[in-house]
Amino acid sequence: MIDSEDPVLDSAYTVGVYYYPWYAGDFHGGRYMREHLQPPQPPSLGEYDDRAPEVIAQHLQWSRAANVSLWVASWWGPGRREDTTLLQRILPHEELGDMQVALFYETSGRIPEFEDMSNVSADIAHMAANYFDHANYLRIDGRPVLFVYLTRVLSRNGVLDEVVARMRNAATDAGHDIYIVGDQVFGQPTNSSALGLLDGVTNYDVYGSMGAQGYAGQQKVDAYYAAQSKWQKLANAAGAAFVPAATPGFNDKGVRDGHPAVSRKLTKTSEPGSLFRAMLQQAASYTEPATGHMLLVTSWNEWHEDTQIEPVVEAAPTSLDGRDGAYSEGLEYEGYGERYLDILREETTR
Repeated sequence: MIDSEDPVLDSAYTVGVYYYPWYAGDFHGGRYMREHLQPPQPPSLGEYDDRAPEVIAQHLQWSRAANVSLWVASWWGPGRREDTTLLQRILPHEELGDMQVALFYETSGRIPEFEDMSNVSADIAHMAANYFDHANYLRIDGRPVLFVYLTRVLSRNGVLDEVVARMRNAATDAGHDIYIVGDQVFGQPTNSSALGLLDGVTNYDVYGSMGAQGYAGQQKVDAYYAAQSKWQKLANAAGAAFVPAATPGFNDKGVRDGHPAVSRKLTKTSEPGSLFRAMLQQAASYTEPATGHMLLVTSWNEWHEDTQIEPVVEAAPTSLDGRDGAYSEGLEYEGYGERYLDILREETTR
């Protein structure tokens, strides 16, 4: 087990995690798969309030212990829950240290129907006034970095060029030259003018892009990164950086009827966490010097889709959920403790 008292990062990579400041005052009514397992597997911190200073402190300590140096934080607009938590609790936290933070612009909430751009300029102005000058805000080549969800949908709808122009113009008006990383990569690579509109590209929905269900197996992992290699070549040719990604698994049955689950084991007989380890081993080889060898993990605490690596109470594996597998789909889920922090540190240590 990693020493969570040791704050020293020992990684050749900039390891980022998607961080969700969603849990202020409630845990979304227990709408996550592990709450339904028998026995339940809640977070090690319990169903926490993520504005509590001690929760933030523990997340920071665990992050550093796992070589995580970047939180890419979900952002849904000025004055919303996430904005308030970030500005009033996380960025001023006395133990923030050198943890870097960047915003993840949730287009599904800020650009209705992926067409209405009326919020964009004001949103960027708010970010510029409240985030971009903060000492902990992520910069690449001195430029504040903004991650943008589902740019591929904006591109498909024919509005990405206008969205990007509005973002850049609003940032310029506020004295900033922003570096935009778009969630443009998905499935098999397709060359597009959209790649040239962005400074960098990545793949948030690793699960959907990989196209696996049940046990992914090494073949699916290999095929996924073969496609990522092609995406990287296309992005680089268009002048955009490439940021590889990895995920530990997927199960969204606690929050929606959803999609087929993907086990955290490569095969039925594999070690727990073997999917995450296999993905990290390949993701690391696609990092680039221009981004500080950045790689992203989906996610730190997206409990609704069970992509989190945040520690869980320790418990024996179970597939029992009281509904004949409606939640677990018959897959075994381990109360994994700090297993995924261990794996992340092992695979990203120099």
